[in-house]
Order: sequence, then structure tokens, then C-alpha cells
Amino acid sequence: MSDEKSQPHKNKIPPKTSMALEPLRFGIDIDGTISQAPRHFKRLIDALLERGNEVYIVTGRFEDTRRMTKDLLDSLSIRYTQVIMRPVDWPSTVPDYKVQVMQEKDIHLMIDDDDEICWAIQTQTKTLAAHMLPIPETSEAHAVKARLHRKERQRSYRAAKREGR
Repeated sequence: MSDEKSQPHKNKIPPKTSMALEPLRFGIDIDGTISQAPRHFKRLIDALLERGNEVYIVTGRFEDTRRMTKDLLDSLSIRYTQVIMRPVDWPSTVPDYKVQVMQEKDIHLMIDDDDEICWAIQTQTKTLAAHMLPIPETSEAHAVKARLHRKERQRSYRAAKREGR
């Protein structure tokens, strides 16, 4: 009869080595993601940053909403390595924009609520995409969306006015 303690179990996780690993780079969306569960994402982001990882807030919001966006993140006590926002003159889709960001920043894992964005990231980059499952919206999430929609309507109105429509 063999001693079970001395025999390695085939599913046992090997002991940690002292090998230094590079920090992992995480991308996290705001609207429909952080805004849906801000306390949970705060805890996740804090843990990732405390372990030396990088957290990029990657949003489809336009660059000209940066101040409002940073104010929102500050109000939620969300820390980050960098906030990456879509240029106002971005010529293509939000999925194309986020695919480019994944490639430029070499993001390891992106968490987003949009199926199309997750699919584009998963199929066009080496980044893993995690879909934020819908959860009940908080009143705060509704307020965030309302402010964003107002800003988008104002931008559309100004653009139409410039074009003489």
C-alpha cells in the first residue's frame, strides 16, 4: 500500500515558482459594464492593480466627453492605468475601434457588454473577450446612459446643423 501523501495527484496544481511574470493587461468597458456593477468592478480592478497588472478603461465614448467620463469614474472610485476613448473623427465602427485598441495596447482580456464588440475582438485579435452578462440596471446606470444619450443627440444636432440639414 502506497502512501497517498507522497504520491502526486494528477490534477493537483503545481507549487508556485518564483518566476517573475509580466503584468497582465485588462480592458474594461464603461457603459453596460462598469456602470452595471460598479462596486464589483471596483473590487476587481483594485485587486488587479494591487497585483501589478494594468487596467485600461476602453470605451466607445468620444474623446470630447473625457472630463465627464473621468468624473464618473472618480465618483465610482474606479482606478485605472489609462482611459482610452474613441477619437471624435473615428471613421469606422466601435467594434473596429476597440479591435485596434486591443492590438495597440496588447490587451490580454477585454470585458464588454456588447456581443458584436466581443465577437470582433475574439475573432480579429489574440485578446480574450469576456461578455458582461446583463444584470438589473441601477438607477445610477440609467443616469449615466441618459447623460451619454443627451451628449450624442447634441453632437448629432451640431453635425447636422454644420452640414445644413
